[in-house]
Amino acid sequence: MARPGRFDWRNIAIDGVPPVLLLVVGLLDIATGLSQPTGRAPAVTAVIPTVIACAALTFRRKQPLAILIVIVAVIAIPPWVFPVALTYWGEFIPWLVAVYSCARHEPGMLRPLIALATAAATLASIAVRFPEMSDPGDVLYNGAFLVASWTLGLFARSWAVHRDNALRAEIESTQAAERASEQERARIARELHDVIAHTITVIVVQAGGGRVAAARDPGAAVTALAQIEELGRDSLGELRALLTVLRGDTDERGDPQPTLAGLADLCERMRRLGLPVSLFVSERAESLPLGLQLTGYRVVQEGLTNVLKHSGTVDTVVRVGIAEPADRLLITVTSGPGTKSDTVPGAGRGLSGLRERVELMGGELTSHEDADGSFTLSAMLPLRGDPV
Repeated sequence: MARPGRFDWRNIAIDGVPPVLLLVVGLLDIATGLSQPTGRAPAVTAVIPTVIACAALTFRRKQPLAILIVIVAVIAIPPWVFPVALTYWGEFIPWLVAVYSCARHEPGMLRPLIALATAAATLASIAVRFPEMSDPGDVLYNGAFLVASWTLGLFARSWAVHRDNALRAEIESTQAAERASEQERARIARELHDVIAHTITVIVVQAGGGRVAAARDPGAAVTALAQIEELGRDSLGELRALLTVLRGDTDERGDPQPTLAGLADLCERMRRLGLPVSLFVSERAESLPLGLQLTGYRVVQEGLTNVLKHSGTVDTVVRVGIAEPADRLLITVTSGPGTKSDTVPGAGRGLSGLRERVELMGGELTSHEDADGSFTLSAMLPLRGDPV
């Protein structure tokens, strides 16, 4: 596409160069007799029709049928009024080009058929006006050229449509691949955030507790370090699976993504950190699709991580079950009143990223604080239906 304020030289050349070349050749035909003119009038009488026909071709792509009518009018009408000769290069060739342009650029089939009928009527008119053109062989010969030009135009139009469709399909395929790649990167970013945020939060809490306890109870510090080591191993397994996806190593099997069955281990780790957690999971919940279970696991993980970060070691209850009328998975993480002191600073992306994850599954994430300072995080996920 040409930039604003600049000439589109390519289209100017396509529209202007062929008519100019035909005009030059047509005038040379008149001047030198390259071909035998039709009619008894001198060849010079064809100069004006030649100029008009060639000039009209400049607009053949914008108004093909109108230009064809102008050209056939210039060719067929004057011989009935004035003694005018017909030339091959200056009039017949522009006529063929106009017929081709109608078949190539006019939409549908009605206008191209009108163009073909107009060409046939013009050929019949010329055959009647000029006896030397009335021989059946000459009529068939010239008619074959007109039909060939028309057919070639239809073929060119079909090829252009096929080319445009293929290009459009390629563009749409590329855009779809880019969107899929962006969605996959966003999904992996959410996974990385959940894994790393949870791991770092627990490590900071454990390290801080171990540092405080080290002076009076070295064994507690060793226990804290052991828990940090165990958590690090688990997190490395999850990160390894995500990095396998990033590298595209389809032959390498990464560690499985966590499911609702892993909530018991998650809560046990939190209990070892001093966070009293009660877990209630419906048996039916553990048989749900893996994608839904992963989202549920991340909701609980983020909820417990936030409790540890913002409220400290307060009583916490996790409930995972099927909400009536049995078409949604309901997850709640409720914590008691805390100190509200942020043990680990954060950028506030946890809940917003979790909300994006839940909404992608067609669900809803809510959170609220009660008057007594307790906090509840709830997620409602549909059991059926495709993610949005």
